[in-house]
Amino acid sequence: MKRAIAILVALVFLASGLIRIGVSGLMIGEAAGWWSFGGEAAEALAGTRAFLAEAPMNLLGFSVPAYFAYIGAMGLVVSVGAVGALLRRRWGLTWLAAYTAMHGALFVNFWTINPKIWLVALSAAAIGVLWWANGEGRA
Repeated sequence: MKRAIAILVALVFLASGLIRIGVSGLMIGEAAGWWSFGGEAAEALAGTRAFLAEAPMNLLGFSVPAYFAYIGAMGLVVSVGAVGALLRRRWGLTWLAAYTAMHGALFVNFWTINPKIWLVALSAAAIGVLWWANGEGRA
């Protein structure tokens, strides 16, 4: 049963990582004018532009493409971590912790807290579940 829980949690991490990679690529292309899907993509891009322009702080000075590249990098890190967790490797948990830190760093960068903070807490809890369910990781 513990292994089934670990597999489920790792698959959720993997799905979220692949979604982050896909959406970030889509939004970078939309921002660069390589394509225009309109509708929700245009609204999301406009919302991101407004957020970056109005953020009380932007320590790293993210542009829209850089912000989405960071989101894509987060997707890559969480995907690698999820694969490691599926293989029951300790490095998978390390990559997942790095993803969680990257996510938390966004709150520090923009000096703001929003409802997405619960995703950081949920990620930390899920890493704990993986650590427990996979027998504290493997070498």
